[in-house]
Amino acid sequence: MKLMHILLVDPIAYAGGSKIATARMLEMLDPKRTRVTIVTRDPDSWSTTSARTSPLFEPGALVARDRGIGYFLRHAVIVFSLLWARIRCGRFDRAVGASGPGIDLSLYLGRKLFGYQIIQLVHGPVARSRTIGRALDSADRVFYLETAGESLLRALETIQPVADAEQLLSSRKFACFSNGLANDRWPTACRAPGSRIFWASSLLKWKGLEILIRTLKLLSPTIQPQTHICYIKPADTNLELGPGPVEIDRVQWHENPSNLDQIRADCNIFVSTSRNEPFGLSILESMAAGLAILIPRDNAYWDRHMEDRKHCLKYHADDPDDLALKILYLTQNPEFIEQLGRQSRLLAREYRADQVYREILDCMVQADLNASAATADTGRTLDHAEV
Repeated sequence: MKLMHILLVDPIAYAGGSKIATARMLEMLDPKRTRVTIVTRDPDSWSTTSARTSPLFEPGALVARDRGIGYFLRHAVIVFSLLWARIRCGRFDRAVGASGPGIDLSLYLGRKLFGYQIIQLVHGPVARSRTIGRALDSADRVFYLETAGESLLRALETIQPVADAEQLLSSRKFACFSNGLANDRWPTACRAPGSRIFWASSLLKWKGLEILIRTLKLLSPTIQPQTHICYIKPADTNLELGPGPVEIDRVQWHENPSNLDQIRADCNIFVSTSRNEPFGLSILESMAAGLAILIPRDNAYWDRHMEDRKHCLKYHADDPDDLALKILYLTQNPEFIEQLGRQSRLLAREYRADQVYREILDCMVQADLNASAATADTGRTLDHAEV
């Protein structure tokens, strides 16, 4: 059987949820059938995989460009890094866009040069852009999180009539997926007595850490639970950052800790403050560990898939006062913390990586993505526009 050589490009300088999820997928590939090359500025994010990394070169002036001529120039320059990886590592059969077409644009620009097929993963909403619409239409397969579906349709509508865009999104070429957890990396079950809060995310403003900080300041020190905040500080991003470590009683801060699993296991309440989180891998990990989950009512993924007071406890989004009341209720009802933890752990078992990533992993090793998609898609032939 032919060894499939897979290319990924990673222009993001820090390890967010999409990179962690993609790394877990790569760990599940059979090394006898695949080899992976990742062109990246951040090789440490991929250290758990068997992938070979190749350097990604970008002029400093272009690193943060996300629109206009500078944006296209940035991705055109990244193509030279792909060329260097091709020279060093050999011919590529398949390219996997690990974040979204706007971030992975260099894969599309280099497609004719390298001759690979493209699998695009979409981990969050995309912009309404003709460039993104053309990239989505050009990809051989697209796997997207449920919460990104509407934005994909809007992007496709920039290059074709609404009815055609809807038909394309419902075709075999596009498929919804969710993130998952591998059995051999299942989070350690929580073992915390009393009530201890766990928060884990980046310092991007939309992750809402300021909401938790304001909430904790509302609680009296005598009733405020011990709180552990694990955070990543993003580098080279145009997105607005929220507050970093501040002095608060009974709060411990951990920057990108290597013992995250242990810290989580020593807590029993997970608080999510993200605004419209596309998925929330840290939520799923905390569910799997049996923590009681506190999430906002914001119609995001877990708000739609978890039942209030059965799998989690919900609070009014962006409302520190309501969040403080919910935390206070949990501290006064330790048996309810255990009840929510049991139910969230049961729900997490439905998100096993070997199940939720199966179709994506199969596509990574298929000989011809176009043939398999066309056969399964009632005979409709897709046109592939160039970017």
